[in-house]
Amino acid sequence: MEYLGDVETVTNDGKIVIRAITAPDVGARIFDNRERCIGTVKRVFGPVDSPYVTVAPSEKNNLNGLLNKKTYHKGENRNAKGKRRY
Repeated sequence: MEYLGDVETVTNDGKIVIRAITAPDVGARIFDNRERCIGTVKRVFGPVDSPYVTVAPSEKNNLNGLLNKKTYHKGENRNAKGKRRY
């Protein structure tokens, strides 16, 4: 797993905003330090050097406990290997 960044804030509509050091792919799963899935990436925006990532949480309870926590994502191999061919 690769370090993504720290949780900046939780919005009023229940989304998590992370200040990332790299831009993950949209739809990538985000994990906490215990390797529990927090949610999936919905949007990447902001400057290229340090983008912001919006995450839709998988569970809506206790989102404020995530503030300033470290988050991680699994780097996915985006090349053609492993694709199914029909």
